[in-house]
Amino acid sequence: MITQMLYTSLSRHPRGHSSDFDILQHAMQNNRDRGVTGYLLRDTDRFCQVLEGPREVLESLYERIHLDPRHYQIVLRMQRDVAERSFLGWSMGYATLSSSDAAILSRCFAGPPRAVLLAFDRVGRIAGVSG
Repeated sequence: MITQMLYTSLSRHPRGHSSDFDILQHAMQNNRDRGVTGYLLRDTDRFCQVLEGPREVLESLYERIHLDPRHYQIVLRMQRDVAERSFLGWSMGYATLSSSDAAILSRCFAGPPRAVLLAFDRVGRIAGVSG
């Protein structure tokens, strides 16, 4: 089994700040060695990230994310165990959100708990993965 997490947070810097590149570069360097795959989405002031890998590794990574001063108001939106990865091949993908995708994700996160699954599927479509 693989654990999947989806969290959102607010950024302390505007989109395009050098910290975005630092986050992505660090993730790409370290995730492959730890068996972590995922995707990071960015709009003007928020992050939405999917992570997947061994549960213990993700729990440790999520603790480090909470200590990262580049963002705050970190909210775990979903955690589940699945039989296979959805983001196979992405040590960490990255995309900026269109205003329409950002609005759709915001509605999903404001809706009932099952709406988070719709958000997860939307992230997959943006990343270009089938699932």
